[in-house]
Amino acid sequence: MIIAALVLAVIVGYIRGGTLKKIIRLNFPYFFLVIIALIIQLNINILMKIVDFGFLAYLLLLVSYLLLIGAVWFNRKNEFLFLVLIGLLLNFLVIALNSGMPVSYGAAKILGFESGDYLNRLAVDYKHIAMLSTTKLRYFAAIIPLSKPFPLPGIYSVGDVFISIGTFLFVQNYITYSGKHRKEGRRSKTDVGHWMLDI
Repeated sequence: MIIAALVLAVIVGYIRGGTLKKIIRLNFPYFFLVIIALIIQLNINILMKIVDFGFLAYLLLLVSYLLLIGAVWFNRKNEFLFLVLIGLLLNFLVIALNSGMPVSYGAAKILGFESGDYLNRLAVDYKHIAMLSTTKLRYFAAIIPLSKPFPLPGIYSVGDVFISIGTFLFVQNYITYSGKHRKEGRRSKTDVGHWMLDI
């Protein structure tokens, strides 16, 4: 969902007269925390095949979210990133209280998964767990099924929705904002100076 939000943000920002070059020069202090967090999340399942220690996966997942929350917190002055922060906190709480992100079987069925497929996938996924009657904050878990024609079908949480909306608004607004400054910069050297300070 977040990847789809990023792609859509770039397209909308470009249509609104923005510049894609601004993305490369994105002013986002502590962005390295985001990179570290993503590396951790992308490699948890691979690492667990070697170590096979579920509690370590749980700790790594929590650490990755804390890094993301920290990165967004340091950039909290941006109004759109506040939505991302809410989404991250919701996901973090659900994961912390349940030792993983619970996934609804009902949502999986809507996407065409049988009970066996559902359990088999969770058995090799150290980031997600089956949703049970004892699941805490179940309404903020992965309960939202998105099927085709959505470009990235899957089961998402309310937190994922907040993160995606916030990411979309932040990126496309940033692209468009730089485009406006670029146009204004053609009118006077003073404006060009201000534009350079924003980079």
